[in-house]
Amino acid sequence: MNRVRNCDFSELLEEMFVERWLSTKTQTSYIGPVSLFRRYIGTHVLPSEVSRRDVLNWRLAIVKSDRNPDGIEESSWNNYARHLKALYRFGISHELIPIQVHTSPFEKVFLREKKRGRKTLRDKDIVFAREALELCRRYEVVKGQPAPIHPAWFWQVVVETFYHTGIRLNQLLSIKPNDIHLKRRRLVASAEGAKNSYEAVLPITDALYPHLATLMTSAHAAGCQRYDQLFNVNLFSVRTKRKTMDVWQVERFFKQLSRYCGSRITPHRFRHSLATDLMRSEGRDLYLTQQICGHTDIRSTIEYISPDLNMLRQYLDQRHSRKEQVLGDSSLDLNIPHISLR
Repeated sequence: MNRVRNCDFSELLEEMFVERWLSTKTQTSYIGPVSLFRRYIGTHVLPSEVSRRDVLNWRLAIVKSDRNPDGIEESSWNNYARHLKALYRFGISHELIPIQVHTSPFEKVFLREKKRGRKTLRDKDIVFAREALELCRRYEVVKGQPAPIHPAWFWQVVVETFYHTGIRLNQLLSIKPNDIHLKRRRLVASAEGAKNSYEAVLPITDALYPHLATLMTSAHAAGCQRYDQLFNVNLFSVRTKRKTMDVWQVERFFKQLSRYCGSRITPHRFRHSLATDLMRSEGRDLYLTQQICGHTDIRSTIEYISPDLNMLRQYLDQRHSRKEQVLGDSSLDLNIPHISLR
């Protein structure tokens, strides 16, 4: 009979990563919550020694409330609890955590999340972003030296790619020259950068085509090979000489662009804006929007179905006009006694 092991959190993570062959990004999503929890309960405490009360006390200590206004949101807590619950279930099922009840202390500790609208970009945000990038591009052409946003033409391609495709940041970083087919007008968003690990084939629109053509030509001249990273600012910048472009470089650019535009602009807001615009259009198609966004679950696409505020206003105005007409046409004979105002 096999004896149940009593692993600590580090050993438990190591066993889970080996067993499930998780990606580096997914591993990080587990390591973070575990590190935070261990910092709270103490690094010497074993998973088998954690009680439900420990988990509830941790939740009370870190989630935003009247007594803790600087705490985390309910969604962040649910994310932590979801990963630790999965870790415990793995440990229990593989006999790595000797607990008698065979129930994770993270069961049924989730909180109801506040449903807020998705963050999208306004039309003027996109206009300001394009104008700022175009000014920087002209500056570099005329002056022959780097602008504050450099190289401006490259970041123009990045912005237009996010705008026209709605792909995720990691998908953009995973694109190779071999994934772009200009003659066929299609772009392959590989499974490597996808959240759901599904490859997506997207059309290259007429407006996006010249930008990608410029990038392909410039990348080829810079020595970029078929299976190298295509969206790599380091190939064209005089300021940075890294081997590949990472998330930090893209986020740094968008923070700078946001300062110039006066509002927050991020890759994911382009994604939300695209899905929202498609689902608000007159010819909206749920299936096509699902394919463009790469959603494996149709419910993720349905969440973008929301009526335009002007449509709601017109709908309410119709009701008001209809009621006023009915009330105006009605002559009610009310027997109200005379009331003197003196």
